[in-house]
Amino acid sequence: MNFVEQGLTCVLKLLPYGELESLNMLKQDSKLEFLVVLFEYGSIMVKQSLCHLVGVISSSSSTRELCAMIGKHPRFLNLIVCIVNQNNEASETGIKAISALCCLESNRGKLVQQGLIDALVTYILNSERSLAAMAMAILEQVLGIERAKEALIKNPNGVKAVVKMVFRVSDHGGSESAVNSLMMVCRESLEAREKAIVAGVLTQLLLLLQSQCNGRTKTKATTLLRLL
Repeated sequence: MNFVEQGLTCVLKLLPYGELESLNMLKQDSKLEFLVVLFEYGSIMVKQSLCHLVGVISSSSSTRELCAMIGKHPRFLNLIVCIVNQNNEASETGIKAISALCCLESNRGKLVQQGLIDALVTYILNSERSLAAMAMAILEQVLGIERAKEALIKNPNGVKAVVKMVFRVSDHGGSESAVNSLMMVCRESLEAREKAIVAGVLTQLLLLLQSQCNGRTKTKATTLLRLL
C-alpha cells in the first residue's frame, strides 16, 4: 500500500506536465476494476489521491469518455459517495470528485441512485464543513431529478440541512443554492414546506434579506418567503 500511495502521488504531480490521454488506459475493464479495489481497501491517502484523479479525468475533454465510463460503474460511484460519509480528511476530496463527475448530466442520476442525497445532507449538517457551499451547489444541481427531490424530503434531516445553509453568519457561501433548492422542493410539496418552516426557514430568510448578500439572492429569498 505504501508503494501504491507513492505511485499515485507521482502520477498526480506529473499529470500537469504530460498528456491526459494517457489516463484513457483506465478504460480497460481490468484497470478500472483495480481502481475500484483501491477505493474499497486503500488507505485514506490512496482514496484522496484517487478522488483527485477522478477530478482530473472529469475536467478534461480528452478523458470525457472515461468520465462517462466511471459514471456507469455503480460500485465506483457508491464508494465515492461513501467517502463523503466517512467524516475524515478524505471527505473533502470526495466532495470535489463528485462535483467534477456532475459535469456530465448522465452521472448525476447514477450518483443519486447510490445515495448521494443522504451523503450530502450528512456532510452539510456535520458542523461547519469547509466545502459545505460546494456540497450545497451539488445538491442544487441534482435536484432537477425527481428521485433526488423525493430523497431529500424523505431524509429526516434533508430539508433541515438546506435551511441551515440559507443564512450563515460567517459567510453567504451556499445561500443562493440553498434558496434555489428550497424553491425546487417546496413549490410542489406541502410536506417540504412544513418541514422548512419547522426548521426555522422564515427566520433564516429574514436574516438573509437584512444581510449584505447580492440582489439576485434577495429577490429569490423574497419569492420563497411569499411561497411559504
